[in-house]
Amino acid sequence: MKSLHLSWQPSKRVERLPIVNDSDPAYTQLPFEIWRKIIAYVVRLAGADSVDLEDPFAPPSLNEEYPEVDPGVFTDRRSISLVCAAWRSVVAEISAEYLVIYSVSHLKSLVKQFQLEFYKRKLGKKRVGERTLRIDFKILQPYKPMLAVRLFRCCPNLLVYINKNGPLNQPARCTPMEVIRGLVAFCSKTLQRVEWAGPGEPPRYQDLVLLCNNLPNLRTLRLVSVYTFPFPDSIHAPPLLVLPHVRTLSLGVIPEPNELKPEYAVTWDPFLRYMSMHKSQLPSLERFECDIFPTLTMSFFLMHGHKIKVFRSTTWSTETALPEAVAACPNLQSLVILHGSEAMDFPVFHPTLKKICILPTIDVAVEVPQRVFKYAVMAPLDFLLKTIERIEAPHLVELRVRNSGAFSKILDQKAWLNFWRAKWGARGVQFCDMSGMLYGNAQNSPPAGEDPLDFIEG
Repeated sequence: MKSLHLSWQPSKRVERLPIVNDSDPAYTQLPFEIWRKIIAYVVRLAGADSVDLEDPFAPPSLNEEYPEVDPGVFTDRRSISLVCAAWRSVVAEISAEYLVIYSVSHLKSLVKQFQLEFYKRKLGKKRVGERTLRIDFKILQPYKPMLAVRLFRCCPNLLVYINKNGPLNQPARCTPMEVIRGLVAFCSKTLQRVEWAGPGEPPRYQDLVLLCNNLPNLRTLRLVSVYTFPFPDSIHAPPLLVLPHVRTLSLGVIPEPNELKPEYAVTWDPFLRYMSMHKSQLPSLERFECDIFPTLTMSFFLMHGHKIKVFRSTTWSTETALPEAVAACPNLQSLVILHGSEAMDFPVFHPTLKKICILPTIDVAVEVPQRVFKYAVMAPLDFLLKTIERIEAPHLVELRVRNSGAFSKILDQKAWLNFWRAKWGARGVQFCDMSGMLYGNAQNSPPAGEDPLDFIEG
């Protein structure tokens, strides 16, 4: 068993004091395997093998997704690498599991490092690229696509590909064809999650078909937009996108470009229309997220709704369409709603629904005057709870309101929380926060028949 030793020895010229107490305990050296676990705890990025999206019903401590990586992780990596060669090697191996690439220079450096080991493999030792399970691209400026392809070649075990290249507010270019072909050539057998997490470099529809139809193990697909759709043609049908093992299909909020183009859609109706051409396209679908509700494509729910167990959408885009969509999902178990200040219709009955989660549309906490908070946040949330209260759902056991972002201050509204906890508790439904803990205190609930809006401070 290897162990770490000090790299320096005390000078012989230093006068040593005699040991007075021979019974002092001897400090044993930690085995190298223990040090490896300690170092991994400090420098590892969680989520390298997360092929599923974040579960809105999971406690925050269990979520492995985050919008941005803590820069302190990279500082710790540099500091620990300076201790000794053994630690530097461990940091390099662990860091290779999950790559986050912010610049062209960083991409070039990784390609150089990975290719050097790729062609000089030591007997019985993994190449550093063989440890890579996930790559997040977050390069703002243009880059040479072949650099990414060369990196893919060195990462034969890649599970997760995340693209957040380009500007954060509009599409600047489509995903390079070289990148699409590189993923197919070198990572097609292992990729299980493909995600365009930003609008800057979305794929064209036909390129998405080329990629996903060649990923036999793909389980999760997330899109924020599609760069272009093929023009309708009465002679040539659009290519069929078939996702036999995809369990999660997530469609985000599409940003509007500076100049609207006829082949760029600002809703998900064209995409879902293409996904409703044949029932074999999504045979394994269980979780469907659509942050812009496809009001013109109810055919998607009629074809695939019976498979959906988790559905997410937004109040501002759904408005009156939710009851019809949910009615086409007879096996739905969890409903997730992103809520701002808009009203929406809610189904009056569902036979299998077990959980409802309400998330804030704005996930960043902002300080506002109490009166503004009452009428801009609490009043719309209270109205939504009153709307949901009308549903008859015999299997409903949990209503969760995520106290983050715009909802982070609802914890201060104790009387209001007590009211709704008692109200839902009488129906056998737990009224929970983001951690799954019950809100309020049932013993201090306000009198029945009162309007909960009257208990909101402000």
